[in-house]
Amino acid sequence: MSTTRTEPADAGSAGNGDGGPGDVGPGDGGPGDPTPYDPERRTYQRLSLRGPALIVLGIAVVILVGGVVASALASSGSGVLPIHSVTLPDGTDVALVPATTALKPVISSEPPPDILGSLAVPAGSDRRGFVNTDQNQTQYDRSVSFTSGLSSDQVVSLYQTVLPKLGWKVTASAPDTATGAGTGTVEVLATKGSNDGFYWEAGVVVSPSSSAGVTPFTVHLFERPDQD
Repeated sequence: MSTTRTEPADAGSAGNGDGGPGDVGPGDGGPGDPTPYDPERRTYQRLSLRGPALIVLGIAVVILVGGVVASALASSGSGVLPIHSVTLPDGTDVALVPATTALKPVISSEPPPDILGSLAVPAGSDRRGFVNTDQNQTQYDRSVSFTSGLSSDQVVSLYQTVLPKLGWKVTASAPDTATGAGTGTVEVLATKGSNDGFYWEAGVVVSPSSSAGVTPFTVHLFERPDQD
């Protein structure tokens, strides 16, 4: 008589690694797996935005600074006076009134904005009159007369100082002998090229101060066909 012997089931026979239904492996979602596998679950590393953000910030700062500088450089070209005061060699601080206000009676389609933005008179000056020599018939040639509480030496010093700061080339600063204005009268003469293709000349004629401490002066502005 034959006897059939049944071997006890091996504890490892439930999973033999062959992919059978009883095979349980780590990460496959089996009941013994402490971390069930989720195919939709991913782990991403957060990208740092600090580098790109700093680059963008740097570009923004460069653009801002460039804009401010460009604005300052171009302000006289738009008719806006780029400086509001000047310190004379004797230490006196003098506030300035832009030409767009001071020379208003003689402004029409000319002078061009870059010339108007490069001229000023000392604040507190009283406008006394003006002369329209060209009468809109020839090249621009007009003047405006003022009086100032500054001394004559200070008015001369003012234009010797401020005109170069505003882009003018001072060509003369000497007693005025051409207009017969009298002893002690000084003329500061300067030239500047304009965007309109012409050179302009500014002549500031400063008379001696009166006994009352008032200094008459005239700002004469005219257009030249060339630099000569």
